[in-house]
Amino acid sequence: MWIKNKVWKPLLIVGIFCCALAVTLVIYVDRLEQELNEEIVSVLKETSEQNVVILNKEVEGKFILLEAVANRLADCEVFEPERELKELQKEVKQHSLKRIGIIMADGTTYTTDQKQLELGDKENILGSMKGKRVISRRIRSQTNGEDIIVFSVPIYKNNEVHAVVFSTHGIDEIQQMLSVSIFDGAGYSYIVETNGNIVINTAAHGGFAEYENIYTALENSSASNSKVVRNMREDLQYNKSGYIYFHNKVDKYMYYSPLPIRDWYVLSVVPADIMDSTKNNIMILTYVLCGILAIAYGILISYIIQTEKKKQKELTDILYVDTVTGGYSYARFCAEAAQRLKKTSLSAAYIVMDIDQFKIVNELFGYEAGDATLRYIWRIWRICSRADEVYARRIADQYVVLWFFDSREELHERVEDFLEILQKSYSNNISEYMLKATLGIYLVKDKSEEIQNMMNYATMAHSAVKGKEDTTYTFYDDDFKHKLLNDKLLADQMKRALRHREFIVYYQPKYNVMTKKLVGAEALVRWKRRDGSIMMPGRFIPLAEKSGFINYLDKYVFAEVCRKQKEWLKAGGHTVPISVNLSRRHLYSDNFMEEYKEMVEQAEVPARYLQLELTESAIFENKEELCQIIDTLHAMGFSIQMDDFGTGYSSLMMLKSVPIDVLKLDKSFVDDFDDPKGQKIITSVINLAQELHIEVTAEGVETKEQYEFLRNLGCNTIQGFYFSRPMPEEEFEKLLSMSAIEPDGKLENETVPSYT
Repeated sequence: MWIKNKVWKPLLIVGIFCCALAVTLVIYVDRLEQELNEEIVSVLKETSEQNVVILNKEVEGKFILLEAVANRLADCEVFEPERELKELQKEVKQHSLKRIGIIMADGTTYTTDQKQLELGDKENILGSMKGKRVISRRIRSQTNGEDIIVFSVPIYKNNEVHAVVFSTHGIDEIQQMLSVSIFDGAGYSYIVETNGNIVINTAAHGGFAEYENIYTALENSSASNSKVVRNMREDLQYNKSGYIYFHNKVDKYMYYSPLPIRDWYVLSVVPADIMDSTKNNIMILTYVLCGILAIAYGILISYIIQTEKKKQKELTDILYVDTVTGGYSYARFCAEAAQRLKKTSLSAAYIVMDIDQFKIVNELFGYEAGDATLRYIWRIWRICSRADEVYARRIADQYVVLWFFDSREELHERVEDFLEILQKSYSNNISEYMLKATLGIYLVKDKSEEIQNMMNYATMAHSAVKGKEDTTYTFYDDDFKHKLLNDKLLADQMKRALRHREFIVYYQPKYNVMTKKLVGAEALVRWKRRDGSIMMPGRFIPLAEKSGFINYLDKYVFAEVCRKQKEWLKAGGHTVPISVNLSRRHLYSDNFMEEYKEMVEQAEVPARYLQLELTESAIFENKEELCQIIDTLHAMGFSIQMDDFGTGYSSLMMLKSVPIDVLKLDKSFVDDFDDPKGQKIITSVINLAQELHIEVTAEGVETKEQYEFLRNLGCNTIQGFYFSRPMPEEEFEKLLSMSAIEPDGKLENETVPSYT
C-alpha cells in the first residue's frame, strides 16, 4: 500500500526504523566489546606462556650444565673431589655461578668457594641421591643469608648414585630470566607457589615487592580484590591457567600459567590502561560512527517520507499503466473490476484470452512487431468493449476482460464479433499473419467474489480449449464442471486401463503410389473397454496429451509394435516398417531415447522396421535441440517422419534445416487438390521435398481422383481410406501374408534377420 497523507504514519515508520537501528547498534557494540576483551585475554595468555617457555629453557640449560659436569666426574678413574674442584671453578667463572659443589653419600660437602655446607638433609640433595634432577625451593644461604635456589643432579658410578653435584643461584639470577620487557616495560612478572608464596618477586614500580605472599598482597591492596583472589586460589589449586582483573593503585590484568617446575606459577601483570587503550580507541570510534550513522539514517528516512508524497501520483501511474499497450495494468484492472462489479446490475463475464503460438510472431518478425501486435489486440478490445467495461494485458500475450451482458446470446454475439475482427489479416508492414485467439469465459455468479477466483475459473476454461483446432472459446459453467469431472474420471480410468492392457493397436497400411504394394503402416491406438466397446483416440488422446499420460501410452504402443514385429520376423513371415507416433512431450524427457533404444534391443528388432512420427508443431518448437535429437535417433537406426505437415505454421525453410526422412502431407492439403491454388501448393511442396531427398506420404487419401493427382505429382506413398481403413493386428497380419506373395506365387525379396 501507498503511504497515506497522515502525520502518525510517517512518525510510526521513523520510530520503527530508529528502534531497529538502535537495537542493531547495541547488539553490535556489545559483541564488539566482547571480542576486544577476548583479544586482550589472548594477548595476556600469549605473553604468560612465552615467559613459561623462557623459564623452562633457562632451567633446562642449568640442568644440562650440571649433568655434563656429573658425567665428566663419573668418567674419572679415581674420584677425588678436592682435585676436581679446580676444574669446577672454571665452570663457575664461565657461567657466572655462585658456586658448584659435590656432596658425597656420607654427607661430606666440597664447594668451589671452600665453604663447608651441611646439605645432606635438604630435600633436593636427598632427591638427587635417589637418581633425580631436583630444583630446590627458595632457601636462605648459610654463608651470607642471601636467598638462593639450588639445582642438583646425581653422579653415577657403576650404575649407582655415587655422589651429587649441585649449583647455587641467587634469586637475582632467576629474576633476570623474567626481565624480558613486556608491553614496552609497563608489564612485569612473578613466580609463585600454589599456596601464594612468592618465589621470584619483582622490583617493578607498582609491584608487591614488600610482600612474600601474592594472595596477601592482593587482599591488602584493595577490598575489591577479595572475589578475584578466591577464583585465583581455586585455579592454582587445580593447576589451571586463567586471569584476574584487580586493583593495586590502578586497575591491572594478571594472567597466571603453571610451570612444569615444582608447584610454581608464572604471573604476568599489565596495567589495564595499557591493555584497554586500543580497545577504548576502537569503542570511541565505534560510538562516533554509530552516532553519524544514526543521524544519516534519520535524515534519509525524513527525505524518503517527504519525497514519497511528491512521487505518489507518479508511482501510482507507473503501477497502473501497462508498459506495452499503454492501457490498464493487471493491478489496475483488478481494482477497477472490483469497483465496477459493485455498480452494475447486469450479468458479468470474466474472460481470459491469448493468441495461439504467439511466440512464433516474435521469432518470425521480431519483438518490435510482437509488441505492435499486442497493442493491436488491445485496440480491438477497446473497440469491442463498452464504457463501463474493463480490459487489460495481464502477461505476455494474455488478456483479461470484464464484460457485462443481458443474455447469454448477446454475449455469444459479442465474442463472435471480437473473433471476426481479430481473425482478419493483421498487417505488420512485414508480412500478413492470421491471429487465432483462445478464450476462456467465466460467468460470474457472485459479484463479491474475489477477482483471483474469477481468474482461476476463466483460466480453467481457457486451458480446456487451448490447442483445439475446432473450438475457439468455452464457458466455465455447470456443463463445463461436469466435463471436468468426467475428464478426471477418464484420466483415472486410463491409468487402470494401461495396467490391464485395455489399449490395443490398430494398423493403417501405407501403399506405394506406383506399385500399389503394401510398404508400411502407421500404428494407431484404440481403447477396448471392459464392456467390449471401442473408444476412439479423439476422446482420450487430447486428455492424455494434457495430463502427460501420453508418454506412457506412446511407450506402450511402441513396445506392442516391437513385440509384434519380433513375432512376425521370428516366424519367418513378411513384415513392413511400422511408424509410431511420438508426442512432443517426450522431447522434454532426458531419457526417452535410452528407453526406446532399450525396448528395441530387448525385442531384437532391426530399427529399420520401426519409424517415429513427430508432429509439425513439435518440430517447429525447438528446432536446434530437435535436430540434435533426430541425429541421435538416426544413429540408432530410426527413420523420422514429420506428421500433419500443413496444419500448423509451416515453414518450407524448415525442410532444409530439420533432417527428417519422410514428410507426411496432412489431409487438409489433400482435400484441396481440386483447387487451383491448392494444387500449386501441393505440387511445390512435393517437388521441394524430392529435391531435398525427402520422401512424401499423403494422408487422408479417400478418392480415386486424389490418388491419380498425387501419383502424377510423384508422391511416394499413400495412406487413407482409398486403400484401407485402420485395422486390428489380426487383419493386418493377414494383409501382410497376402502382400508377401507376388503374382507368380513367390515371396518378395525380403531379408529376414536370424535369431539365436
